[in-house]
Amino acid sequence: METRTRTDRIQREIDTALAEGWRIESETPDRVVLVKRNYGDFGVHIVLALLTFWWTLGVGNLAYAAYKYVNDSQRRVLWESERECPECGTTVAPDANYCRNCGTELPTDPEPVGMTCPNCGAAVAEGAKYCSSCGAGIAEVMEGA
Repeated sequence: METRTRTDRIQREIDTALAEGWRIESETPDRVVLVKRNYGDFGVHIVLALLTFWWTLGVGNLAYAAYKYVNDSQRRVLWESERECPECGTTVAPDANYCRNCGTELPTDPEPVGMTCPNCGAAVAEGAKYCSSCGAGIAEVMEGA
């Protein structure tokens, strides 16, 4: 089993998010995707139950909860990058062109992250096995080149 090492900043953000009710949906060596599910407002469930129970036997209420669960889920992506927006300080993906928080255009020539993917040209962290942009296996693409 491969042990993942995270920067202190990422680990603090993950710990804080988990304490706030977020859950880890997926993770790769360079990012962690967090999700926070929503089942809808309790008051709306009560009103739906009172108005529709006699007709649908609660199926309408379950449909509402499923709709909220699927459509109102919040996601956060935490990147193992120390790259920050020069305007607001938000951590941004290594290959981002604009800040996801304030919309500021980011410098087009970021500090080198390691190497570039031979398949798509995206920045790839040193030692990465796969490109986070196109998914190509770095060693496979380099052998085929």
